[in-house]
Amino acid sequence: MSGQLVFALSVALAALAFGAVAWLVARFWIITRHGGVVECGLRQGSSPKWRHGVAEYQRDQLCWHRSVGLRLRPAACFPRAGLRIVRSRPPGAAEADRFGPEVLIAECESRPERSARSRDVQRIELAMSQAALTGLLSWLEASPEFHLRAG
Repeated sequence: MSGQLVFALSVALAALAFGAVAWLVARFWIITRHGGVVECGLRQGSSPKWRHGVAEYQRDQLCWHRSVGLRLRPAACFPRAGLRIVRSRPPGAAEADRFGPEVLIAECESRPERSARSRDVQRIELAMSQAALTGLLSWLEASPEFHLRAG
């Protein structure tokens, strides 16, 4: 190979690597710019598949982003007013192998905003630390809609 070809390939690879790192930094900054981000696994509906990512507390919704991905937008969002934690439990053996034994699983129901029909309920599970679960409960209880539902 000629020296010019090697140099051109080196420059192209360096530019590609720089672009990938810049994209990841921008994605991380966009997701975490408002704070309120916790590591969180997500399982939706009756799917046996867990996905690893981060949950972001926004004003009116909980948004979940994949850990690895190109999208800047969240992979899933759940309205704060329609999110309810049914129960929390310790992880099963397979879940503990994936997330660690110190993680708790929050079994939740999510309803689209302004929907009271039971068939619109989506079952989700969130795998998170005890501290993150406490934060989620506090965030939900601080919502004005929580006090209206509880009353």
